[in-house]
Amino acid sequence: MLRLEIIGNLGADAEKKVVNGVTFVAMNIAHSERIADKTSGEVTTSTTWISATMAHNYENILPYLTAGSKVFARGYVKLKMYTGHDGQKHAGVNLSITEIELCGSKQDNK
Repeated sequence: MLRLEIIGNLGADAEKKVVNGVTFVAMNIAHSERIADKTSGEVTTSTTWISATMAHNYENILPYLTAGSKVFARGYVKLKMYTGHDGQKHAGVNLSITEIELCGSKQDNK
């Protein structure tokens, strides 16, 4: 199995959802890296968005999973193929979270 660990910020408040009778929490985590060009010294930021779901033990933490919150998440990766609104095929990464920790709130990041 492919496992992933990520530290990033939530793009929006996590949402509790029910699909086919299964309740889970869905969220998007942004992981940003600053990359310096060796020649010019110019620094650019590259952000990768990870779609994540959590099906167990989310009741106590859900109120704290708000936009901008920094989280550490660990779990199993699932790759998904889909056709976008532009008609093009895309690949996406979904993290099925088995462990999550809060690393600070949006207010702490200021």
